[in-house]
Amino acid sequence: MSYWLRRARDCTAITAVIYSFGALFVSELLIFTSIFMENGISYFYAAVLVLLQFPCMLLARTKPLACDIKTLSNKGDFFIFTKNTMTSKVFLATICVSIGVLACADGFLRGYPDGLPIAFRATTRFADLVLILAFCIAIIVFTCRQHHRVMTVGIFVTMEALACIALLCYSAWPDALDIGAIFTTNLNALLVGFSWYIILAFMSYGWRCPYYYAIAGWIVWLGCRGIARITLINVTAVSQNDLLMLAAVFTMTVISTQVAFVNFLNVRKFEAVPEEELTHQQKAVQTSPVVKIMGLDDHHESLADVRQATMRHNAEEVGKQFLLSEREVEVLSLYALGWTQKRVAEELFISPGTAHAHIKRIYAKTGLHSRQEILDYMEKYTS
Repeated sequence: MSYWLRRARDCTAITAVIYSFGALFVSELLIFTSIFMENGISYFYAAVLVLLQFPCMLLARTKPLACDIKTLSNKGDFFIFTKNTMTSKVFLATICVSIGVLACADGFLRGYPDGLPIAFRATTRFADLVLILAFCIAIIVFTCRQHHRVMTVGIFVTMEALACIALLCYSAWPDALDIGAIFTTNLNALLVGFSWYIILAFMSYGWRCPYYYAIAGWIVWLGCRGIARITLINVTAVSQNDLLMLAAVFTMTVISTQVAFVNFLNVRKFEAVPEEELTHQQKAVQTSPVVKIMGLDDHHESLADVRQATMRHNAEEVGKQFLLSEREVEVLSLYALGWTQKRVAEELFISPGTAHAHIKRIYAKTGLHSRQEILDYMEKYTS
């Protein structure tokens, strides 16, 4: 998953939603087909799916990156209600707290009441599949229709409603816990899709390695969920007291709600700051320990980053003059930095042969014959 998320970094918000929840839709169907298999067959089936990742990776390297795909909106803002990058970072730096708390509630719900898995019947398993597929379709459709609150207020309201409905069902049907487990499993699935979306947002706004954010994202929600499950199994006082269990889950759901919505209000308040005070507010945000740990501050922009941005600008200017394609401009910007063809191919997720073909076409279109000639031309004719 980390590899596929890395391929989608820097994409637009709509592309990220389609990418994350489209993958969730497909994965739910694949999981459902394995449920009715014998253990040995299901293990073989899972192994085949894992091995299929490798030809899929090779095929993907011949296709455009997600950031090159044009969507209904070319906005890069993952939280479209924010007006600038700074407020998006403020929101990102704290939204993971809400995910962590909600993941704890999910862990308690998945192991209700004693930490052990809840067995599904065929009917409830099918109902669970239909519901999560409906959620995936609805999220993608509403996002594509420019409903800007889907991945902020909408997703949190939906997940917290599922937690509350699950608790009500557990209480109403204590002898049929799989009814409540339908909503718990849907909550878990939406947390998966939303976590992928948040990881993509971190990859787009942060300066650290993409895998840093992928690993951190899994730790936040899977770690918190795992701690809750372990607590249920090992702390008898919690697992054998239904009233305490209900109170704990409701408390975590309320805390998650409050943290999320206070963040929404803070972002709005932040955007109301007068222009002359913005620099002071920005410094306060960038010096926040949370922002630094998550790699969202701007103080780590190295000379290499500046040089790469400058070379990208120069490559775009050359591209306009010689009618280079977007991919050729990308290759040119990296190749002019002194990167080898192999490294260019790895960065752009293409084969070395494809990178070599792009460089040959660049030479043919520009009439230049070496990397040094390209650099000399850029220095003389671009600004």
